[in-house]
Amino acid sequence: MKMSDTTKGKPKKKTNIIKQCKINDFNAMMLEVSEALDRVLEKRKKDLDIWGETQQEEFHQIFGSEGKRIIHVNMPVRLKAHFVEMTALDAMKDGVRRLIEIKKTLKPESYINKIYDPDNPNASTNYKFPAGYKDPKVFAAVVNYGQQNNYLINIGINFTGRKSATGIRTCEKVMGEGSRVATLCHEISHFEKAFLDNNLGGMGTGDYDVDGRRPENGEVDVWSYDQHVAGADKLIKQSDENVFDNAYNIERYFHIIV
Repeated sequence: MKMSDTTKGKPKKKTNIIKQCKINDFNAMMLEVSEALDRVLEKRKKDLDIWGETQQEEFHQIFGSEGKRIIHVNMPVRLKAHFVEMTALDAMKDGVRRLIEIKKTLKPESYINKIYDPDNPNASTNYKFPAGYKDPKVFAAVVNYGQQNNYLINIGINFTGRKSATGIRTCEKVMGEGSRVATLCHEISHFEKAFLDNNLGGMGTGDYDVDGRRPENGEVDVWSYDQHVAGADKLIKQSDENVFDNAYNIERYFHIIV
């Protein structure tokens, strides 16, 4: 499977070779990501089970909290908030378990191709948004938080690769920081816990704003990606337990290559 075109010849001195991202086969792209996602989730499950010195230090570096710290986790009962105390380690063990269980249910048709290239608005491969559509057309991935089964994940142009400062859209990494796998972990973590059984469903995370605050229900997200990242950094700096409720913090645990 080939995700991009590359130049095999030797470049002249000071010549920059830029790997362009091409959307050749959506299903092939998602199959590759799906297989990588399985490996990353299983690695994190194993890390949390081993819980040696290396795993503990990495956990503390990512979340700013030790695994033994007691945090408050929302385990809603019939849509009503119900916070319980558990260690940060147990909270992440439960979270990874949830992501793995949801991943097991995802099929090729679970990923909805909504790729739209604003630089080529008339491209035949573009998703045709319905008339009157007002939400952003350019995004990486988006989900409806309230899904309880038959989970669907909308995939946008930024999933294939974001634009660099030079204005060129380069091919996104499959695994690692800012990768396709990390994006899916972020989105899957958003799914709410099951209405009738809070042992099921996702982690119910939110997208915290630049001030490290979770927006209220129905509040429009006006923050840029960089501002969301700044909010995640702020939560770590303040050793705020909400790092375990913010999808921008959670995805960092999956910035690994296996």
